[in-house]
Amino acid sequence: MKGRGLLSRLKDEEGQVLSYLLKIILVAFLVGLIIVEAGPIIWNHISTRGTANDAAELAAHSYVNNRGDMEKVRKEVKELVEERDARLVGDIEIIKDATGRATAVKVTVRKIVNTYLFEHIGYLSPLTEAKSTSQHDLY
Repeated sequence: MKGRGLLSRLKDEEGQVLSYLLKIILVAFLVGLIIVEAGPIIWNHISTRGTANDAAELAAHSYVNNRGDMEKVRKEVKELVEERDARLVGDIEIIKDATGRATAVKVTVRKIVNTYLFEHIGYLSPLTEAKSTSQHDLY
């Protein structure tokens, strides 16, 4: 029995338990790897949507409170977005109705997060970028 290798032990009754344990360990490792690699990517997309919603809401309130002073609006929104490790894409857009009166603001936010596999496998790298646009009414 001492001279037998690991593979031959896995084939008989003695190796059934060891084989079962190895399968459980392998599956647990793969599930853990998927969670560690995909979890931050999924969370990035969810949090970017929340950041865009909050930025649009802040932009709307700031626009009303500052009477349309876009410099103050940009500054406040940029501070919020940078605080959450994201970036503004383009400028804050003011939506106007047919009469030319401002009715809403539109903000687009972008955030990138990298994990080892997603960073080093080329065709997965676009998944690391999350972009979200949100609109909020002024009144």
